Amino acid sequence: MVSIVIVSHSAKLAEGVRELAEQMVQGQIQLAATGGIDDPENPIGTDAMKVYEAIEAVYDDDGVVVLMDLGSAVLSAELALEFLEPQRQANVYLCEAPLVEGTMAAAVQASVGGDIRQVMAEARGALAIKAGQLQAGDAAESPLAEPAGEPAETQGPVEQLRLVVYNRLGLHARPAARFVGVANRYESSISLSKGGAEANAKSINQVATLGVRQGDEIVITARGPDATLALQAIQDLADDNFGDRDEELESAAATAAAPVAEPVQTEDGAMAGIAASPGIAIGPAFQYRPRLPEVTTYSVTDAGAEWRRLEEGLAGAVQEIDQLHKTAIRQVGQAEAAIFEAHLLILQDPTLLDAAQAAIVDDRVNAEAAWFGVIEQTAADYQALDDTYMQARAADVMDVGRRVLTGLMDVERPPLEFDEPVILLAADLTPSDTVRLDPALVLGLCTELGGATSHSAILARALGIPAIVGLGPSLESVPGGQKIAIDGGQGRLWLTPEPDQLAGLEEKRRQWLLDRQRAKDASRRPAVTVDNHRVEIGANIGGPHDVTIALEFGAEGVGLFRTEFLFLDRQTAPTEEEQAAVYAEVVQAMGQRPVIIRTLDVGGDKPLPYIDLGQEDNPFLGWRGIRFCLDEPELFKTQLRAILRAGHGHNLKLMFPMIGTLTEVRAAKTLLNEAKSELKARDLPFDAQMEVGIMVEVPAAAASADQLAHEVDFFSIGTNDLTQYVMAADRGNARVTDLADALQPAVLRMIRQTVRAAHEAGIWVGMCGELAGNAQAAPLLVGLGLDELSMSAPAIPAVKEAIRGFTLTTAREIAEQALGCTSAAEVDQLLAKSFPGN
Repeated sequence: MVSIVIVSHSAKLAEGVRELAEQMVQGQIQLAATGGIDDPENPIGTDAMKVYEAIEAVYDDDGVVVLMDLGSAVLSAELALEFLEPQRQANVYLCEAPLVEGTMAAAVQASVGGDIRQVMAEARGALAIKAGQLQAGDAAESPLAEPAGEPAETQGPVEQLRLVVYNRLGLHARPAARFVGVANRYESSISLSKGGAEANAKSINQVATLGVRQGDEIVITARGPDATLALQAIQDLADDNFGDRDEELESAAATAAAPVAEPVQTEDGAMAGIAASPGIAIGPAFQYRPRLPEVTTYSVTDAGAEWRRLEEGLAGAVQEIDQLHKTAIRQVGQAEAAIFEAHLLILQDPTLLDAAQAAIVDDRVNAEAAWFGVIEQTAADYQALDDTYMQARAADVMDVGRRVLTGLMDVERPPLEFDEPVILLAADLTPSDTVRLDPALVLGLCTELGGATSHSAILARALGIPAIVGLGPSLESVPGGQKIAIDGGQGRLWLTPEPDQLAGLEEKRRQWLLDRQRAKDASRRPAVTVDNHRVEIGANIGGPHDVTIALEFGAEGVGLFRTEFLFLDRQTAPTEEEQAAVYAEVVQAMGQRPVIIRTLDVGGDKPLPYIDLGQEDNPFLGWRGIRFCLDEPELFKTQLRAILRAGHGHNLKLMFPMIGTLTEVRAAKTLLNEAKSELKARDLPFDAQMEVGIMVEVPAAAASADQLAHEVDFFSIGTNDLTQYVMAADRGNARVTDLADALQPAVLRMIRQTVRAAHEAGIWVGMCGELAGNAQAAPLLVGLGLDELSMSAPAIPAVKEAIRGFTLTTAREIAEQALGCTSAAEVDQLLAKSFPGN
């Protein structure tokens, strides 16, 4: 099966694209992500050796597609090919497709068994345009460029589903994006109709502009080989309220119908606009007035070349938006960040792109004019709706459209960087602009246009930046640098506040900041059930740079510190001093919070350039993890000494990966004791009493947990590997993807068996696999007896909140019901009904 490698200048961006693709294919194919360089101060860049390692990690004779962002990523990928054996080079393809959309399209095509030509064609056709539709001479020259996108007629049975939409705001942008995201996972053609109007269910704009409101009945029609599965997935999404939580929409629903009032002058001399985000700000004004050059229309002779220009502009926009999405997740959380998921779907909307292609090919107009015309018409379609909330979505379309034009016209977006804290004044702010704001330097913002339900207002509230919108054109006349004051909660702006007004506002601001800090402190409270049962919540990290984010999201410790990053991006093994310094940096930043560090987990699937690992037919069942380390004792003991030294005076715990037998644990502990003796002989301080645990990710470990529990101080369950090993289901095999689900009852029974054995032996059990970060699964995991859950940092608040919403008794009842289920789907349905947020 074709596998995919994602290469970016940013490790986080590469991993984010991998996560998006993983959500689409759910482990059906092998995906590897690589990016950044080993420099904590300047991590942006690419490393050819990292690319080589990523290719080797997922190599398949069916082919590997490498997708890259621009500049050195391409050069690094080309250089990486030179490191490969000639027979492997022939099966690795560097693809010029857009990074995010190309990865999504390629991953889906690979997951359904597409060959290398089909996967490459889908990647290049990620914008849903068939190269074959271009006129003769205009088609792409690559022999792999074949028509991509949905076939005109999809064969198979026709099935229908009728639903009533209960979302308070109907299928607004975010639930529409989720709906389209689900529809695009399936091969079948899917349409959505309301009344007499019909939309392509894979088109974000058609779905959103259909104007589905609360209480509307919609009909979803699917035709194709997976029609039944597609409709079931849509039904499941609808049962989950299309991902919306009513409490998140209360303020939006309350203001959605509010008229946009003309600004007025109040009795105290303030300008009155629309309150968009509460809070007080006092500081100098800064005018932000970005403008694009006028878009001109001219005739072109080479329509194919012009389309490729637009593809490049779209690809650049996708990369930028995806980075904004990752930034938004870190800054404001998953719910608000979903705005940018909708933006990405706009860029892959087949109807929008078909229209742009038609303008280029049929009318022979330039890319800028074709794109701008389509964007303006789409925005007008939103504005023509009679729903105020949906009308505001026109701004999102224009935001996406301008981003593409910026690339096409080679215009630099003005920076949003300031030498001192300011209050930002603008005609309007796009979501893209808003999410780039630094709350430490942007005290507040005011716009001439906009409403309280605009996505820029939503993001401002999430960022905690006071904001007023709808202040009118007179805002442009305010001189830059003039001291002004705003009350975002009241929607008031003072251009020349009097001394007594300033004093009152400063006191109000002090109280507002105090209240914010109290709320922040509350979000860091421990995860305690209604009946006072506490569960420790930790973060999974990959290095020192992740610690700050983990603490910001309320991590109470580090449940999994992966150490592979120190070993994989270099030509020689890291020294003891290098490792000790990095490990010490993490534990010092965490204070006395617990940090669990996993020893090196590499092997056949994660090659080390400086050690000949040989070739393995099935590296996931081969020489990896503790097996590798026990065969490389000097490399292993070097790491053990570094960990022991870093733990001196800190709460550092040691964990061995891939344990399958009692013999392995005892052998690892023998080497650990040798490392202690060597440090003692060198008169170096170390933690002689460091706790030692193991990863339970091999079925043999779960089966012999009662024996292993007497050899170690704790267990940590890795559900990703445990699931595929228990179910004998390779996550890269599309035919068994339904089995590779951590909610499979067999996997849950393994977890329960492990927990019981641990508790009977008097040790605690954590979980650091993906399942731990699933807030909906929190009652199940607590009910199974997990003492600690560790996850990616942004998932922490939701999991903590979920745990605070149920009792231990209820959790145990849910766990017992889940253990009696017959399938992962049945468990998922049980959790959906039981989840406190539903």
